[in-house]
Amino acid sequence: MQYHNRRENNAPQGPMTELTLVETGAAASRTKGKAAGNAAGGSVTSRRAPSGISDGFRADPFVTVREPRRPPRIRLNSSYGLGAFVGLITYLSYGYLNHAWSNWALVAISIFMFVSLPLYSKYSNRIEYLAARWTQLETGGRVARYLFQFLDNMFLLWIYVAGEVIDPTALDAIGGFFATAAWITIISQGGQYLANSLARKGFGNPDRNVVWAIAISVTISALAVSGVSWIQPVYVVISLGFGALIFGIGLMADAKRLLEKRKGPVFRPWI
Repeated sequence: MQYHNRRENNAPQGPMTELTLVETGAAASRTKGKAAGNAAGGSVTSRRAPSGISDGFRADPFVTVREPRRPPRIRLNSSYGLGAFVGLITYLSYGYLNHAWSNWALVAISIFMFVSLPLYSKYSNRIEYLAARWTQLETGGRVARYLFQFLDNMFLLWIYVAGEVIDPTALDAIGGFFATAAWITIISQGGQYLANSLARKGFGNPDRNVVWAIAISVTISALAVSGVSWIQPVYVVISLGFGALIFGIGLMADAKRLLEKRKGPVFRPWI
């Protein structure tokens, strides 16, 4: 394509002129090729031609380039990947320890954990935030989060018992049905809290740390709930330690904030 200057007869005289586009030679053939490309499908974009290009495009600042269509990309949500991993660990742990590979309740719980874990985490964080804001206490948020997860774990434990995945008499060694649900909740929350604390200090990635924390807590809980005698007392001690850590740090933070609010900054000679 070449540009030729032509002044219209009726156009006003002055320094401005109109550029008239004239197709010649190879430019016309490339225009036909562009039309055929549009008919065949695909995206057509205009790009600036490099300097020194020949074959009829010396004066054309743009060149039409046909690009092939790209297949759509499938984006995977990391939350559902975490849910799938936890569901798989749950199935393998309880299935191996209780020989319940074909148990409908175990399969249903594993699928439920895969589907609901992203919403479970979202609602847990939301409940903790709203409770802490309403009570103006960090401990209030943690207690609300614990109660929500306690009810969820109690429901899942009931399905384990009703579906004959585990022997209910195995729960007597760790305090019975309600105490076991409480230990499971504390172990899970303590592991996640420890994983996030390590990530904030530069040890590992937060998502990966949480994945391993949940996997470890599910495996240890499966051992204790399935009646492995040597792990049950250790399980209770770990639960009590995590409970003291989670709520103890929350109580200390609330006490510090209340003292600073009433009496001003607290004197800390050890800093």
